Amino acid sequence: MKRIRWFIGVASFALIIWFVRDLLQPTHLIARYSEFKLIIQNQYLWSAVIFSFIYLAVVSLSLPVASLLTLMGAALFGWISLPIIVLAATAGAFVVFLLASTIAREFFSQRAAGTVDSVQTAFHRSPIRWLLTMRLIPFFPFWLVNIVPALLQMRMRDYVLATAVGIIPGTAVYVSVGRGLDTILDQGLEPQWSLIEHPKVWLPLVLLGAFSGVSALISNRYRDEVHS
Repeated sequence: MKRIRWFIGVASFALIIWFVRDLLQPTHLIARYSEFKLIIQNQYLWSAVIFSFIYLAVVSLSLPVASLLTLMGAALFGWISLPIIVLAATAGAFVVFLLASTIAREFFSQRAAGTVDSVQTAFHRSPIRWLLTMRLIPFFPFWLVNIVPALLQMRMRDYVLATAVGIIPGTAVYVSVGRGLDTILDQGLEPQWSLIEHPKVWLPLVLLGAFSGVSALISNRYRDEVHS
């Protein structure tokens, strides 16, 4: 019965995204931006709830539109979108974690076998620090980072905490970029999506993640020396 319920839940998410797939296209979002903004002004709470569930479904299904949703959510909702997105993304990642820990463990094990073998030594030294580093620096796809801790039996509480904290810096950068879209789209101008590829945007995240990785390396070496 648990497997049936999980299957129904995942299938429901897939159907929702299938029916709203056209709404998630950049051209469609831009064309109806003013309409979306008016709806949000009139039904702010419900709009935020619907946006949260869509974002959760996108992350759960590992669809490649989360970045676009983050930018548009920031433009439409403002800085309040930061906690909304962090909570929705964490919840979506947790859904994947639960699936990889239970009924879909064998399926995910086959897809991530090589990665799990290559990272398990570093992971077991400090699971939280490893996950924080992977959230800050996307060495692996987001969906893969979601399932590796599950396959290596990380505690749920630590996984949720590290995920929520680890995605805040990157989400904040995207939201700050997305805030500028509001003015651009209100003026009917074409947004420059390549802005998020600028070094001023991604370089601080890389440096922050590298600092986390280096600190973990130094800490592990120091601990080994103390033990020896």
